[in-house]
Amino acid sequence: MSQQNDLIEFGSENAYRLLVQRIKDYAIYMLRPDGVVASWNAGAQRFKGYTADEIIGQHYSVFYEEPDRLAGLPASNLALALREGKFEDEGWRVRKDGSRFWAHVVIDPIYQENGRLLGFAKITRDRTEQLETNEKILFMARHDAMTGLPNRVHFLERLDEAMFTLHAGEQQVAVVSIDLDGFKEINDAFGHGVGDQLLSELGKRLKNTVGEGETVARFGGDEFVAFKVFRQQRHLADFISRLQRALTTMLHLAQTDIIPGASLGVAMFPGDAADRAQLLNNADLAMYRAKKSMDEKICFYEANMDEASRARRAMARDIWTALERGEFFLNYQIQRAVSCDEITGYEVLLRWQHPVQGLIPPAVFIPVAEECGAIGAIGDWVLEHACREAAQWNLQPRIAVNLSALQLSNAGLVEKVRSVLAATGLPPQRLELEVTETAIIADRERALYLLQQLKAMGVTIAMDDFGSGYSSLETLRSFPFDKIKLDRSFISELETSQQAKAFVRAILALGHSLNVAVLAEGVETEAQRAILEQEGCQEGQGYLFGRPALLSALGELAQAVPPHEVPRRA
Repeated sequence: MSQQNDLIEFGSENAYRLLVQRIKDYAIYMLRPDGVVASWNAGAQRFKGYTADEIIGQHYSVFYEEPDRLAGLPASNLALALREGKFEDEGWRVRKDGSRFWAHVVIDPIYQENGRLLGFAKITRDRTEQLETNEKILFMARHDAMTGLPNRVHFLERLDEAMFTLHAGEQQVAVVSIDLDGFKEINDAFGHGVGDQLLSELGKRLKNTVGEGETVARFGGDEFVAFKVFRQQRHLADFISRLQRALTTMLHLAQTDIIPGASLGVAMFPGDAADRAQLLNNADLAMYRAKKSMDEKICFYEANMDEASRARRAMARDIWTALERGEFFLNYQIQRAVSCDEITGYEVLLRWQHPVQGLIPPAVFIPVAEECGAIGAIGDWVLEHACREAAQWNLQPRIAVNLSALQLSNAGLVEKVRSVLAATGLPPQRLELEVTETAIIADRERALYLLQQLKAMGVTIAMDDFGSGYSSLETLRSFPFDKIKLDRSFISELETSQQAKAFVRAILALGHSLNVAVLAEGVETEAQRAILEQEGCQEGQGYLFGRPALLSALGELAQAVPPHEVPRRA
């Protein structure tokens, strides 16, 4: 047969039908005008499970689910194809075995030359895999990868819908802001792998906790948030109880068993907020209050929380302005030898003269400065100004400057101290840096490395507020302290409490054995000084020896009473 005849043969109607029947990637078949299957190819058999003998002669509605058939979908699809000249659609279809697949369908009406309808050509493609991929992508875009919970975007969509569809006067929406307790410490102690496992397991618990009208999401880190639509307070109480139980029941992890904990803050719409942003903010305010409380782990929003928050935000703005305007200034409190009143140094104390509020106590503005990130800049200012002023004194006492946790975590601290000493001309031996153990434990290895470098420069290192809160002998053993500052709480009870006296005696003995000087803070009476002298305490600081004073007053005092001429107290 010639090549031309081969082409004619290939282009014949029989060859075309043979080619269509063998296509396996598409289901291609013909329908009669009444929707009955008239032809069937290999792709149709592959997708739908019917052989040609089984399906030809049956109505194509067998490919539709029962609800679709009741809704008249097959007939309506053919009617649309006639009206539009072509019909294209996607939806669920049913195989012979009853399983479903996602189909992309094209229906074309077929007409004779005289315009008479012969039937319909139908092409179907299985798009189940693509649908699953798209659904996975959509799920990942709207859910947290670690826990599988809704993410912020998805949660806010649900919350908006819940708030929009509330029945006025009948329902409320409660938002619960959740922050895990001690999560950083878990990461530090066991590693981030255990921290991730903890988050994943808590996510599963929370997912299994929520029911109808309830949603819980992870916003990031150890921050979760939930909401519930409710009518009665007992329903809200039950929801909060379930959340707390899920967040506080022991978890058996790969490396260890952990009893987690969480702080919860609750705010309600419309009672506590007019919109979504305010509702979330108020729930956060309540949660932070619970976070700071020692015994109250669930807090409900109160209006005065918002007032306090606004005041703190205003103070944070004023703190940055105060640095620019020079509103901060330094006071100095004298430190003396307990036995002979010789001046041993001065502690540098920061003060703030607010232009409107007057003198603001450090106990009020320092926590705000830490929250807003200004404490680093303030700490640098104190260090620079204290060293510059001390370098101008006629006498040569040591000055003690407090280091914040933020400064102690800064790798540039050593270079900062070195540059300040070089710029001001203050000898390193005249600078004492005070640190608290709470500032050290955030990153012990980094803190130890930095303190060792500072000590190598000749700077003295003191542990401040020893005995208050968290203190350990291990810290004293590991770190290069030159001095222990005994917390004032023990000195105030020294005259009345045998327990306080015993503690002071033990710390003094420890200091002697470690060859570390001990300074008692808060010495206010002659009786306290006498006991400290009897017990062998080297140094003291407090109102008995001198109140904090400006540099001008300090200079006059230092010139009038040189260290070697100060009379011993009787």
